[in-house]
Amino acid sequence: MADPLGLVLVGSFGNSGDQIYRLHQPAAALGQLEGVEVHEIHANARPRDAAALAADVLVLLMGMDVELLRLAHQRRLLGRPTVLEVNDWLPGVQHCNPVYANWSDSRAWELLTRLMAQCDAVQVSSRGLAKRLAPLGHPLQVLDNQLSQVPPLQPRPPGGRVRIGWGGSAGHLDDLAAIAPALVAWLWRQDNVRLELMADPIYEGLFAAAPPDRFRLHQPGSLDHYLQWLEGLHIGLGPLLPTEYNACRSDVKYLEYASRGVVPVMQRGPTYAAVRDGETGLLFSDDDELLALLDGLVADPDRGQRLADAAHRHVRDQRLLEQHVPRQLSFYRQLLERSPAPATRSSALGAPPPAPPPPALLQAAVMPLAALRHQPGWQQRGPRHWYRDLAGTAEQQLQAGLEAIQRNRWPQALEHFRQSTAADPADPYALVFLGQALERLDRPHLAQQAYERAASLDPLGSRPLRALATLHQRNADRWAAAAAALNPETPLPTSKPPPP
Repeated sequence: MADPLGLVLVGSFGNSGDQIYRLHQPAAALGQLEGVEVHEIHANARPRDAAALAADVLVLLMGMDVELLRLAHQRRLLGRPTVLEVNDWLPGVQHCNPVYANWSDSRAWELLTRLMAQCDAVQVSSRGLAKRLAPLGHPLQVLDNQLSQVPPLQPRPPGGRVRIGWGGSAGHLDDLAAIAPALVAWLWRQDNVRLELMADPIYEGLFAAAPPDRFRLHQPGSLDHYLQWLEGLHIGLGPLLPTEYNACRSDVKYLEYASRGVVPVMQRGPTYAAVRDGETGLLFSDDDELLALLDGLVADPDRGQRLADAAHRHVRDQRLLEQHVPRQLSFYRQLLERSPAPATRSSALGAPPPAPPPPALLQAAVMPLAALRHQPGWQQRGPRHWYRDLAGTAEQQLQAGLEAIQRNRWPQALEHFRQSTAADPADPYALVFLGQALERLDRPHLAQQAYERAASLDPLGSRPLRALATLHQRNADRWAAAAAALNPETPLPTSKPPPP
């Protein structure tokens, strides 16, 4: 009997839609299949690198950590395939999106494109995104969002107000703002309708002029909380402006509405191209068409029920995860089967075949996943599914420090990294970020010590060495500027000897 395929998925953990639909639920579904052992691990968990190097197939979910480039390169030396999942079109990210500051940075897109080139394949969540990424020339696989389950329809009680709703993140602010004036005017003409949003309070301003008794804003929560709220709605809205970013979104909002018996009323465009207009949902192109559709549904609730029933049947029969994960596993198996031996493998960037793996890499890749998952912190979620979130003070303080950096709060970040390294002095990853915080707060000598310690602990990591190189370059530039100010006519020394 052949050994099971060791699959490792690396991503951020949580209860948001992307984390559940793209990581947790697919991992659990893959773990139900024979011949595979699935391991989810948080991107900042201590054993991430060990799990990544041990995997037969590694899947990196929308990661932009520069160390992932190093891991993909090292796996290439070992002859083991790596897949990168990309779920958003970074060059088109809207200003209203909370991730705009990071994603709009050209360095983020450069890093992601380099990582795509280093990996063996790219998987995406929509055909629109696949179309955008196709010119980059990497092997692409579309893995649409699916649902882990579709509960039986819950009939709405007769009578009462028609509840129309939308829920989502601040990244959709422009989409809602585009239809808000028309919706507000329409609400004033309706006596038996209420518009409800489950969203950030920032959305409330868009509907400040709505009749108070016909608009309600709910605080966002977990995905389960959102889906439970949907079960009380009659009609769900899916506005999407015709932007490059929106054209690359998945149709998950349609799936959510349909699975809970909500009539999907979605914006016409590539994202919802699979919706059969008038059969499994309704499509609109502009405000007038949207309001006409809403008028018709309010006037004819029986038609709304028929549409809701048809949409529910569609996702139940065609969009369940268990129906699609065998193809996903087959894709991973094919990558592994086509993966050449390390000595003959060419670089994804067109370079000559790489040198044999260095001894330190071979030693790091010796530990099998079966031994790794017996270490503290791993949880078994199914017969062939293991799960490793952040565990313990060191990892949690590291995560808190990284979040403080994202908010540009360096003194807080420094304290978190100090606590992380105190709890686990042998963690090179935390030491590097401790050094970055020290350097940012003008303590370069202590930063250098942290970087050197990290490099000694992890001979395979590239971040400590890059940090040291950058630190010494800054010091060299500073001393050179001081020398030039004192004696601008004297050439500065260089690392190369002068010509004879």
